[in-house]
Amino acid sequence: MAKKLSRHAFTTFWDVHAWVGVIGGLLLYVMFLSGGITLFRRQLEVWEEPLTQQRSSVEQAGLQATLDEGLAAAGTAPEQIWFDLPEGGLGTARFKYVSQGEVVSSWVHEGLVPERERLSDFLYELHYLWHRVTGDWLFYLGGLLCVALLLALATGVFIHLKDIVRQFHQFRPDKTRRVLWSDMHKVLGVMGLPFQVLYAYTGAFFVFLGLLVQVFTGPVFGGDAARADLLAWGASFADEPARGAPARGLTLDELMARARAAEPRLVPERLRIRHLGLDSGTVDIRGSIAGVPFARGVVRVRAIDGAVLSLDAPGAEGARSDAFRWIYGLHYADFGGITLRILFFALALATCATILTGNWIWLARREARQERLGNRLLARLTVGFGAGTVVAIAALFLASRAFPLDWIARPAAEELTFVVALGFCIVWALAARDGGRLWSQQLGLAGLLLLPVPALAARWSGAGLFGAGPKLGAVVAVDVALLLAAAALCASAWALRRATSRPEARLLATRRAPRPLSAHGEAGLVARRQTAS
Repeated sequence: MAKKLSRHAFTTFWDVHAWVGVIGGLLLYVMFLSGGITLFRRQLEVWEEPLTQQRSSVEQAGLQATLDEGLAAAGTAPEQIWFDLPEGGLGTARFKYVSQGEVVSSWVHEGLVPERERLSDFLYELHYLWHRVTGDWLFYLGGLLCVALLLALATGVFIHLKDIVRQFHQFRPDKTRRVLWSDMHKVLGVMGLPFQVLYAYTGAFFVFLGLLVQVFTGPVFGGDAARADLLAWGASFADEPARGAPARGLTLDELMARARAAEPRLVPERLRIRHLGLDSGTVDIRGSIAGVPFARGVVRVRAIDGAVLSLDAPGAEGARSDAFRWIYGLHYADFGGITLRILFFALALATCATILTGNWIWLARREARQERLGNRLLARLTVGFGAGTVVAIAALFLASRAFPLDWIARPAAEELTFVVALGFCIVWALAARDGGRLWSQQLGLAGLLLLPVPALAARWSGAGLFGAGPKLGAVVAVDVALLLAAAALCASAWALRRATSRPEARLLATRRAPRPLSAHGEAGLVARRQTAS
């Protein structure tokens, strides 16, 4: 049995645990919620873009012919081209390059069709707090939040170490709401502890490995950024100036054959073409490694003759460590199929609930001693971010199906919809006089916004639940998931409204009305200090 902490140690660990959670909790909530949805990024990519739902013509036309079609439509020969291949025999190739400092992304389909939809990409970038407008500073903040989460998890374990087994299963919904929320925080926190540690560690690893590579490039690699990148990432990302004489190299199909000969297990997914048309040109061919858990590989070939310049794959000389491969595989859930992704999604939602209930417990402790403006502000921000992020994501899905498909400003308008919806919900939470009903109102709004999305999706695609064409599993699955989410949100809103309408809840709300503690009448929903500890 673990020894009980001294009063001083307990207080110290509690304060660290509470303050870390309060300061970074709401942004971590956004990261985990969007990250849970991102587990189904491939399904969302197929659902959102009708071109990805067609049978692929790349295999018939050939890689080189598809590339030539894209180059002809672009009217330029960029120094670097990213060429994404269709997956599962569906869709067409994606053609990316940089022009005047801006990334141009298009589908190769009867020329080039500009990328029209960014819903899945936006949610993916949101889960690590990156956006092209804000740059990298929010991304690094996300890394710091992952480190803070590790600290909060460690101190939480120390606080409950003496009875952590009991915390795993002690759930008393028949008790008061104070006990209910306290039990939820501890049960969900203990059950989700391995999941939370995994994502906190791997998230921090991804963010700060790049910084460490830059720091050690000079003293360890003598300033050779290409060699440092090769060791850390398996391929060089250092910008190399175009040099050499014009030369006609091998076709992409021939280069692909050379790469497959060097690594027969490689399943190609993305090509990076540099210095096209010069004798210094290279092609990086990336993809998964068949038959090896979590394995990915990169083969770099010289464009002029197909010589293999580097090979990064399990078992190859100079390959990254197995630990590095497992870190990536676990973070991206590259195992277990759709069943494990659903489990991880449920654990992500449980983590979100752990964060919110942690805020309520902290507020109850602080407010029990003295009512403060900061406490009431945090309480309203908790519901503004908690329910508001759900509303914003629902509005994003609705906008993605409501805006005209070929509208040139469509991607920016979708992102603006998310920001405006989230800002609206935060302002609503801060300004509302009746804080007790905010959760039910905002969750109900999110459910209503999601409800028509599958029907609207049928305008762009016949492959969905309400479409008139042949059905496609990924598209139907997203439609069904959206309807289930809408139903769950509406049911939650109804249950919360009933709970806050009970006589004891109304009495509590009346007593707190002039100085509401939080957006839910949370004083009656959180734990006392003794219960939380």
